[in-house]
Amino acid sequence: MKITNDAKEVLMQFLTEKGAEGIRLTSVAGCCGPQFTITLEAPMKSDKVDIINGITVAIDIQITDMDDLTLDIEEDSNGAGLVLLGASNCC
Repeated sequence: MKITNDAKEVLMQFLTEKGAEGIRLTSVAGCCGPQFTITLEAPMKSDKVDIINGITVAIDIQITDMDDLTLDIEEDSNGAGLVLLGASNCC
């Protein structure tokens, strides 16, 4: 998994505002593959914890292939938000 510098800026500000130390990435089975969720939950004992571009990321051990995932910023007419690129979105 990669976190772009733009996403890092937004995340750092959000983590500071919420008093959180990092993010947690989990997944559930979906119609076209895993559906990912990013939360501010504390890591579970079984999680793998990495520092990615300065952000602490707890990763559910059920997630095995994250090489193609990139957390970035996406802007539209409603503003900007985080988006996880490389994840299936066919549903």
